[in-house]
Amino acid sequence: MDNAFLGPLLSAFGRSFLSKRNRGKSTGKKNIHRMGFLLVAAWGFFIASIVALIIFIIDFSRGWLNSGGIIAFIAAELVIIFSCLLFYAWYRNAYVEITRSYVLRRTFLRFVEKVEYRRIRDFGYYERTDRDNNFEDGLYIDGPYNDEGYFDEGIELHSNWVNMSYVLGQLAFRIVNERWAEPESDEDQNLIQEYISSGKAREICLEQSGF
Repeated sequence: MDNAFLGPLLSAFGRSFLSKRNRGKSTGKKNIHRMGFLLVAAWGFFIASIVALIIFIIDFSRGWLNSGGIIAFIAAELVIIFSCLLFYAWYRNAYVEITRSYVLRRTFLRFVEKVEYRRIRDFGYYERTDRDNNFEDGLYIDGPYNDEGYFDEGIELHSNWVNMSYVLGQLAFRIVNERWAEPESDEDQNLIQEYISSGKAREICLEQSGF
């Protein structure tokens, strides 16, 4: 449901409603990224329900509605209100949390995916332009292997709804310094921010996938 149903919506609306807001964030010790277009959709359905109610009152006062029209209105109003609540619930439940120690993603169905930087064993980063020549990039990170040879932990991020620059800075720090940055070290964190602001983090991660 997460990718199949809402993936196209994220691609279409995420850039317009969320990217500018999220990309302007600076990661301190904690940073939450939400898909703002879901909140916009919830407000849209709420406004639509109010408009529908006003139209209903006008038509009812003029005697233009019969019993069938009233039942149809009630059914439509319930659908609109339910959609409003659904989109708001998705907005509250789905987010990406980026901290100095880990990345956590919670899906629309409240499934939690979490990877600590120190447990990352593989990653892949890509950049591309879509058919409308809009820039987008994506990142996947994987944790350690389990006994069966598969990754136990993993997260996939997309620029349409999350600012992944800090994660790229962490990966670049690990590649250049051959160790992970200390969360409480101002020196390490300043170096990460330098990698991000200079564009070096993106370049390093593009040139080298994995460790």
